[in-house]
Amino acid sequence: MYDPETRYRSSRQKPFVMPRGIFAGNKSVKYGLFAVFACILVVEFYNRAGPVKLTGPIDDIFRRDPDRLVIVYGTGGEDDGSLRQYALKVSRLLGRNLSHEILVYPDVEVDQELIEDFSLMLYGPVNENLIARRLKDYLPFYFANSGVYLGDRFVAEDNWRMVFIVPNPYNTEHYILVYTGKTAADVVGINLVEHPNFTQHDTTDYVLTVGSQIVEQGYFDKSDEARWSLAR
Repeated sequence: MYDPETRYRSSRQKPFVMPRGIFAGNKSVKYGLFAVFACILVVEFYNRAGPVKLTGPIDDIFRRDPDRLVIVYGTGGEDDGSLRQYALKVSRLLGRNLSHEILVYPDVEVDQELIEDFSLMLYGPVNENLIARRLKDYLPFYFANSGVYLGDRFVAEDNWRMVFIVPNPYNTEHYILVYTGKTAADVVGINLVEHPNFTQHDTTDYVLTVGSQIVEQGYFDKSDEARWSLAR
């Protein structure tokens, strides 16, 4: 059985090898070649058009990158292993729904290639997840003192949880989706409807809850396409 925490494996397919003589003796060879060249020109046109513009909201990551998703859970806090187990559970459920394998890594095993080639789903308190901490200067919020700053507003109540999405600063064709909270225990269950920590998130760029109440949600200012900010 495949262990989703094994070392990274590229999902790139092997190149297609054209059988020899496929056009041999075919009077329409020039038309076949013309179609091939036309396809190449179309690909070149879209490649030159630049990277795909990310728009959000949160659910866009599952529509845009279903085959390029990786879950990364934090290991820097006092967790009994429940965050790891939860990340594996999300991987199984999400992979089944999207019909794609979702790899899972502890933050200490994530390398630069993985960051650049995938959209990352980061689980755990931001300051306890090495990758989230590494990206903190690109995040629209500031995390400190067991709470989160939304501009001038500071939230640090027990059982606060937040979900938000931003472009991946190392590859702006992919996303960073952050699932965070006051403690690792607050993050466990954040995706599961039946769980007390469930946080409804789909049609906005971010949502912040305290207990069962949504206290703020909305959309980011995307005037800088590579670095979204809190709209005020």
